[in-house]
Amino acid sequence: MTADELARRVDALRADLERTRADYEQIMVHLAGLSSTVTDQAKRRALELFATVVATDYELKVLLLRDFSDPTDREVWEKYLALLSWAAIEELPPRIGNEYREAGRAFKDALKPIKSDADYMTNLTEIRNRVVAHRDLEGGNHWLAQWHLSAIANKHNGRSVLQGRIVAHTGTILNALRALGTAIRDRHPDVLPPRAKSAEG
Repeated sequence: MTADELARRVDALRADLERTRADYEQIMVHLAGLSSTVTDQAKRRALELFATVVATDYELKVLLLRDFSDPTDREVWEKYLALLSWAAIEELPPRIGNEYREAGRAFKDALKPIKSDADYMTNLTEIRNRVVAHRDLEGGNHWLAQWHLSAIANKHNGRSVLQGRIVAHTGTILNALRALGTAIRDRHPDVLPPRAKSAEG
């Protein structure tokens, strides 16, 4: 990818994020209001699941844009991309529940290319467990320091952001989240605030 192509991709991501940010803020405020009044347990699960999908989608886009637009600090952005990716792949599917069985199956199927990448999943889990969540020091090995040293070495050896699998895999996760969010909205249209619903129509 040339510098011009990268610049166009950054501009497209930034424009998408601007649209997403407005929706994200409206939806989260709306869901917070609903959560204070809704008592039906199935509906509460839908609200919580949709909030997780919306927040994860937004956070992944923010970090992905930073990874492209500010690659000087990409070891920071990619560390937290790894944490969010692991949560979407490993923690979200069990929370989807029987009400969205088909959507849950589709979500898992969409993530199969990532799950089948055994080396990537091992690295993702180690980053989540040892670098971000716990910052382990085991047997004299400081995982946080080692990961940063490796990431910085890759950066200074000329390895492009686009060469990292995390960029492609993040795109896969975003597509899967979009489909899951649509399934929730179709069953519970009121998870969207009125303005967002009219904009979609």
